Amino acid sequence: MLTTIVNTQKSSRQMNLPLVSVIIPTRNSAQFLDACLSSIKNQTYKNIEIIVVDNNSTDKTKIIAKKYVNKLFKLQNNRIFANRFSATYQRNLGIKKSTGKIVYYFDADMVMQNDVIKECVDLIQNHKVDGVIIPEDSFGTTFWAKCKQLERRCYWGDNNIEAPRCFNKSIWTKVGGLDENIAGGGDDWDLHEKLKDHNSKVARTDSVVLHNEGNLTLAKLVKKRFLYGKDTLKYIKKRKNTAIFQYFPIRIGFLTHWYLFAIHPLIGLGTIYMRLVEYIAGACGIIYNKFNKNG
Repeated sequence: MLTTIVNTQKSSRQMNLPLVSVIIPTRNSAQFLDACLSSIKNQTYKNIEIIVVDNNSTDKTKIIAKKYVNKLFKLQNNRIFANRFSATYQRNLGIKKSTGKIVYYFDADMVMQNDVIKECVDLIQNHKVDGVIIPEDSFGTTFWAKCKQLERRCYWGDNNIEAPRCFNKSIWTKVGGLDENIAGGGDDWDLHEKLKDHNSKVARTDSVVLHNEGNLTLAKLVKKRFLYGKDTLKYIKKRKNTAIFQYFPIRIGFLTHWYLFAIHPLIGLGTIYMRLVEYIAGACGIIYNKFNKNG
């Protein structure tokens, strides 16, 4: 099921500082991967193990990864390649193969500000938190990328939407990691709820990570939300009490960050339209899935 491609560049161990394992699932991620891995290598905190779990990429993903990573794994089961939950599977698998006391699952289209890992370690080591939320921002070249950036900024500080991605590995093991039957962000939210169920302490960094939206189009967003919608009901059934707030169209963050819409009215209107289209696409995904099950 799993083949180790390379295991090189051992981490430089800083005295008395824990090893942090950063896990990155990839699938034809060459467009973004170099910037992603470079941002990890440029962290002010240096005791980092980088693990890439690749899902049968056909571009230069593995070539780029080998320049940076400690461990590169390739999935072998073709049924997994087609599984839309593969990113969740890859994250769980990468963390199982990690050796760090702290684990952080990261996306190939993200870049870290320089102090992200340092802040995560400080919160887990010195403030005794179990999970760390790293606020997310974004950038891109299109109007829709600007709309997505405004949306993400509305979620800063919103406990219903933001979810931790960095953990003390002991609590990760205790709660069982990510639920591989849930997709569309629901796996992140479900893991956050697991931490709450165990009365775990969660905190936020001041630094942020940036999504590279690139040439984002409305068509790409519609396709993504349709796929997510096909599995939305699984999360809703599992987490009824929280899902009502997380999937409600008018989110608290939009109200508390109203000034962002006022400052950028055209982008604000675009964000409202974008979210409406995404909700329709998600609803179509739900209907499609129900129809196929009943058919």
